[in-house]
Amino acid sequence: MTGDLRYEDPRLVREPMTVAAGPPGSVLALLGRMSKSAFQGRKLGEAFDAWKRMIEGDSVICLGYAASMSSAGMWPLVTWLVERGYVDVLASTSANITEDLLDLMEDTRVYRVDPEHVDDRALAEKGYYRFYDHIVSSKKYDHMETLVTGRFFDELAETWRKPTIPTSRLLYELGLWLDAKGFPKSILATAARCQVPVFCCGLPDGPIGEGYSTCSKA
Repeated sequence: MTGDLRYEDPRLVREPMTVAAGPPGSVLALLGRMSKSAFQGRKLGEAFDAWKRMIEGDSVICLGYAASMSSAGMWPLVTWLVERGYVDVLASTSANITEDLLDLMEDTRVYRVDPEHVDDRALAEKGYYRFYDHIVSSKKYDHMETLVTGRFFDELAETWRKPTIPTSRLLYELGLWLDAKGFPKSILATAARCQVPVFCCGLPDGPIGEGYSTCSKA
């Protein structure tokens, strides 16, 4: 016996489904109406309701930020959330908290490609790195690794005299450094100003690790 409720059981919840018709109005109103529909519209509305309860309650909100979302241009959404106090802790991959710098560097362009019909060898010969369905100049990316993160480690070595440094403190110091070096809109600079701690378990697996390996004080 599965214990399924019978159709006539009063404990069985039955609510009329409302189709989100007419002008959308505000985003708040639209999401509220979508939660009364079905499938992904319903789930999106329910997700918004859960997030709303988190913001209005006493929850600690940890934003997990993975994959190559920053190189795909999603990083301003993260800074928007952080600046408005919607994030208490950020847990990110190493790439995501540094590849936003590509958008902030002068004359850097990211191009879309068809991931199903692309020749990586040809891209490499033409000087591009690929992130699944988008590419960027390898020279620009290497510049970001060595002349930005690498220079940070050189300067940090002059001021941090302890033999070790916690990851969250390292990223806080990098955020302050980026803010002072002309990257105030970056994720780490925004998090540092807003006192939002950033954690990264795989810190060497990305531009920060490459910058450390190439700096003169490593």
